[in-house]
Amino acid sequence: MSTLCLRTALLAVSVSAAMSVSAHQAAGVTQTQLSEFAASALAQLDALPEIQAQKAQLAAAELATHTAEQPLYNPELSFDVESIGHDTDPEDYTLSVSQAIDWADKRGYRSRSAQLLALSAQTEYQLARNQALATLLTAWVNLRQAGELDGYAQLQFERTEAMLALAKQMANAGELAPLDSQLLQLELARISANRSDAKVALAQAQRGLKLAGGDTALAMPAITQGATLPSTEVTPQLAPMKTQYQQVLAARAQFELSKVEAKADPSVSLGAKANKDDTSFQLGVSMPLNVRNQYQGEIAEANQQIVVAEKQYLASQRNLKINLDALKTQYLAVASSLRQWQQLTQDSLGDSQGLLERLWRAGELPTSQYLQSQQQLTDTYAAGSELSAEKASLWIEMMAERGELESWLQAHASQSGI
Repeated sequence: MSTLCLRTALLAVSVSAAMSVSAHQAAGVTQTQLSEFAASALAQLDALPEIQAQKAQLAAAELATHTAEQPLYNPELSFDVESIGHDTDPEDYTLSVSQAIDWADKRGYRSRSAQLLALSAQTEYQLARNQALATLLTAWVNLRQAGELDGYAQLQFERTEAMLALAKQMANAGELAPLDSQLLQLELARISANRSDAKVALAQAQRGLKLAGGDTALAMPAITQGATLPSTEVTPQLAPMKTQYQQVLAARAQFELSKVEAKADPSVSLGAKANKDDTSFQLGVSMPLNVRNQYQGEIAEANQQIVVAEKQYLASQRNLKINLDALKTQYLAVASSLRQWQQLTQDSLGDSQGLLERLWRAGELPTSQYLQSQQQLTDTYAAGSELSAEKASLWIEMMAERGELESWLQAHASQSGI
C-alpha cells in the first residue's frame, strides 16, 4: 500500500510539473529557436502549391508589362495587279508598304496601365502569402494546444488509475467504502472517454497543420512571447491599402488609355507602280473616321471604374480599421485574462493537487468532493492552455490583417543560419 501511495504522489508531482512546462518554455524562448522556426516556416510557405500557383500568376502579370511595351502596329505589305485579262491594256503592278502611327502614344498609356496592374498583383500576392502564413501559424498554435490537452488527459488518466488501485486495496482492508471505489472507477471511465476525445482533437490538429502546409514534426515555440501588440492605425503604407490605392491608380490609367484609344491613328504608305511603259511612285496617308462610333461609352465606363475603385479603397480602409480595433479589444481582453490566470494559479495548482490527495487518503475529503475538485483543476489547466492559444492566434491575425506577418518572420529568419 505504501508503494501505491508513493506512485500516486509521484504522479501528482509529474502532473504539476507538466502543467507548468508551457509557461516555462514560453518564458525561455531563445532568439535562436525563434529564428530557426521562422526560417523553416517561410520555407514551408514557399513550398505550398497554392503559393506557387499565385507566384506563377504574378509572373504572368509581369510578362503583361513587357507585352504592353511592344509596338502596337506592324507594317503592311501589299501587292496589286491591274488589267488582268485585257489583252489591249498593259498590266499595272503596284507594290506598297504602309505603317500605322501611334499618334497618341497608346503604347505608353498601355505600358503604364500594365505596370500599375503588375504592382497591384505583387501587393495582392504578398497579402495572399500573409494570409496563408497566418493559417499555417494558427494551425501550429492549434496543434500545440491540442498536444497540451492530450498530455493533460493522459496524466489525469494515469493519476486516476493509480488512485483507483489504491482505493480498491483500501476498500478490501475496510478503510474505504466500496461506493468510493466505484465512484473512482466511473471517473476513470469518464476520463478514458475524454482522453479519446483529446487524441481525436490532436489528430485533427495534425491534419489541419498538414493541410496548411506545415510539418507536424516541427515544434513551434511561443513566437508571440514578448511580441509587441500591432498598431491599429491604418496608413496608406500598409499592404492592404497599397493594393487598393494601386487599383485606383490603375483605374485612372485605364481611363486615360480609353481616351487615347478613342483617337484614330493615321497610316502612311509608300509604294511603286509599274507597267511596261512607265514606273511611278506613290505616297499616301489614310485616317480612320470615328464618325459612327466615337467610343464615348468606353470612356464613360472607364471613368465610372475610377469611382468604383475609390469607393472600394475607402471601404477597405474603414473595414480594416474596424477589424483591427475589434482584434485589439479581443487581444487585450484575452491577455488580461491570461495574466490573471497565471497570477492566480502560479502558486496554487501544484499545491492544490498534492493537498487534495493527502486529504483524501487521510479520509478528511469525501471521494465525490475529491473528484469534483480534480475536475476543477483539470478545467483550470485547460482554460490556461486555451487562453494562451487564443492570445497567439489573435496576434497572428492582427499581423496578417496589416500585411506584416511575413516581414516580421523574415526579420527573425535573417538571424538564423538556415
